[in-house]
Amino acid sequence: MALINVRWNSIKTRITAAMLGIFLAGIWSLSFYAQQTLRLDMERLLGEQQFSAASFMAEEVNQGLDERISALELTARSIDPQMMVSPVLVKDFLDQKIILKTFFNAGVHIVGRDGVVLAGVFDVSGRINAINTINIISAQDMDHVAIQTVLSEGKTLIGRPLISPLLKQPLFCIVTAIFDAQGQIVGALVGTTNLGQPNFLDKISASKNSKTGQYQLLIAPQYRLIVTASNKKRVLEMLPGLGINPPIDRFIQGYEGSAMMVNPYGVEVLSTAKSVPVAGWFVIISLPEAEAFAPIRRMQRRLLWATIFLTILAGGLIYWILKRQLSPLLNAATALSTMSSTNQRPQPLPVGKPDEIGKLICSVNQLLATLGNREDALRLSEHKLSNILQNVDANIYLKDTGGRYLFVNRSVCKVFGASIEQIVGQTDEAFFDAETVMQLHFNDRAVLQEGKTFRQEEHVVNFKDGFASTYMSVKLPLHNEAGEIYALCGISTDITERKKIEQELRIAAIAFDCQEGIVVMDVDMVIIKVNQACSEITGYAQHELQGKKTSVFRSERQALGIYPEVENDLKKTGTWNGEMWRRRKNGEDYFVKGAIAAVRNEQDQVTHYVINFTDITDIADRQQQEQQRLLNELAHRDVLVREVHHRIKNNLQGITGLLRQFAQKYPAIADPANQAISQVQSISVIYGLRGRTDSLVLLSELTIAIADEIQALWQTPVTVDSSAFSLSCIIAENEAVPIALILNELILNAVKHGGKTHGGVTVRLKKGASPHIVQVDIVNAGQLSSGGMLETLHHSGLQLVAALMPRTGASLSSAQQADQVITTLVLGAGIISIDKKEFT
Repeated sequence: MALINVRWNSIKTRITAAMLGIFLAGIWSLSFYAQQTLRLDMERLLGEQQFSAASFMAEEVNQGLDERISALELTARSIDPQMMVSPVLVKDFLDQKIILKTFFNAGVHIVGRDGVVLAGVFDVSGRINAINTINIISAQDMDHVAIQTVLSEGKTLIGRPLISPLLKQPLFCIVTAIFDAQGQIVGALVGTTNLGQPNFLDKISASKNSKTGQYQLLIAPQYRLIVTASNKKRVLEMLPGLGINPPIDRFIQGYEGSAMMVNPYGVEVLSTAKSVPVAGWFVIISLPEAEAFAPIRRMQRRLLWATIFLTILAGGLIYWILKRQLSPLLNAATALSTMSSTNQRPQPLPVGKPDEIGKLICSVNQLLATLGNREDALRLSEHKLSNILQNVDANIYLKDTGGRYLFVNRSVCKVFGASIEQIVGQTDEAFFDAETVMQLHFNDRAVLQEGKTFRQEEHVVNFKDGFASTYMSVKLPLHNEAGEIYALCGISTDITERKKIEQELRIAAIAFDCQEGIVVMDVDMVIIKVNQACSEITGYAQHELQGKKTSVFRSERQALGIYPEVENDLKKTGTWNGEMWRRRKNGEDYFVKGAIAAVRNEQDQVTHYVINFTDITDIADRQQQEQQRLLNELAHRDVLVREVHHRIKNNLQGITGLLRQFAQKYPAIADPANQAISQVQSISVIYGLRGRTDSLVLLSELTIAIADEIQALWQTPVTVDSSAFSLSCIIAENEAVPIALILNELILNAVKHGGKTHGGVTVRLKKGASPHIVQVDIVNAGQLSSGGMLETLHHSGLQLVAALMPRTGASLSSAQQADQVITTLVLGAGIISIDKKEFT
């Protein structure tokens, strides 16, 4: 494959191939044109020959048909209409017409006006048949359509060829009219030709026009039918339908001439058609395409061998001539290739003949001299540029699109602590930490991918000594001749010291232009510097605080929760404002109002934090006195509220006393009255519990109080079991009254539906499924109705429970266990709380 490539790269090979291509294209184009022209000429000549033969055959057929028509018409005119009444006379008349029997090998017949055969004669095996036999043959074999047409119109017609049912052979008839003296049609004279027996059309079927046995056809286009053919098997064969074979359709439409077509045997033939005017038929003569154009194929083979010979001859001559003429150019190319592999100045090439190639080599020598001078100048320029780059203080470097160093100056080598050979080909990962590498790659991509010129500070950490430096970098893209970026050039100047000076100036401006206490810290909250006001407030000197954190100012009076809040605000917004307690160096606490602000660099990165604060201890003391006053007012209010709860409780107890007297006076309404008393007492219990000092309502106390009231009122033991319940569960203030009424109704319902009858009711308090859920089980003897608790609520007067149930945080259910009914009230978050702070 390599050898083929080398040879193809040779100009001799390419020119030889090009010339051969042109030569072959010309030879084959000429051959193709000659073949096509010859084919058309041969097709035209063969068509003319075939048309002459077809015309001759058509003329013979036309003449034969015309003679038979004339004989029939002459005989018809000589028939006396009077004899047609006697078949014997008719037969005798026909027997005398010997010429008719010669023209029509299947016989001649006379048909009456009604279409019935009167008599006829024909020759079969050299004798005349009887009248009855003739009538039978004529009646079945004649074209009745043609006969009826002649009897109607009086014109002579050639009938449609058909197969004789009796003879099993193809026939066709010619029919002419018989007229009386007045010109009226009285019958018809019919002459029939048997195509299966020797007849005047055999000259077509017997003649062949090719060596391969192809034949001629006589076609009746009006019936799309073959009348006769060289191949007797095709006699009376139907032609293809309209549109199947276009040339046949064209011949049927009256075209006389030649055309290429495919016959029923799938052979392409040259066919010529000529019409037979008398019958409206036409003759077709066919010649196979393979035989017609055999000379062309022989000529093609001769042309192919001639072309191959000429191609080989021309290729060899062209290659030899080119090799001889181009040898000086090849020698010059070899010399140039040798010079390109050395670092010496280019030498002139040897010049051969003073022809075009010689002139080309002279021009190349002039170009080599010019290139040598330019190379000397370029080397001198590169030497000067190298001296400048190596002695400048800035870091100068080149990187390719993959981030690999292509060139570095002496300053870069000093920073990296490596030689040029060790740096070239390496990437930033070999010299900087991960954060620095990510920053440099980001900046380099902006130059290499977007073509931007980069001017910005870069902060780097060197692997060599771990020292962080700041550089002012300028990076610009380098383009090749196609305008594509192939590298970047960077110039980085160390400005670390200058940045430190600027930073100190910013810190000094912030710290000393303010009269408040100032603390300047680094990004890790380590104190760097404080101002004089800070030293006066805290009692610490500058050197005592430097390097420490602000935790030295913390006071035990300050809640620890404020410090995470300060840290979160600084992370989110970079600032914090507020008040807190601090401690001086002498241990004295003081209250300050202050603020913390973050200091950011040009990259919006936090570099320092500055605290400014003011001592507001006197203001804090006044605020503390005001808070104490408010607490005293709140305590006085609580006393008044408890007194109000106590009075409401006493009034409710008075109401229950009145209800008891009313129940005793009217025993019939004792149960409804007792139920009302229970509800009022449950509310009274709430106000009684709120009237205490802490004013909180505990679930256990409320349950016990309600159980005691129902037990006393209904004279039924109600036991509260809180042995498994050790929590101080507080009921929310807004839910205390509804929960009290719900407990009263549920315990009362248990007493009324089994507890009173079976000895009492048990109420159990216990923990729920999670730490913030409490479960109250009310147990009584009895059977749960089929509808469960929902049916009970609807029919037993407990509609109040349904109305008072909280929409969230509480649920109510019932279950049957053996002979006991257990009603469960579950209370959760929002209704009860284990922590007092949640509702206070």
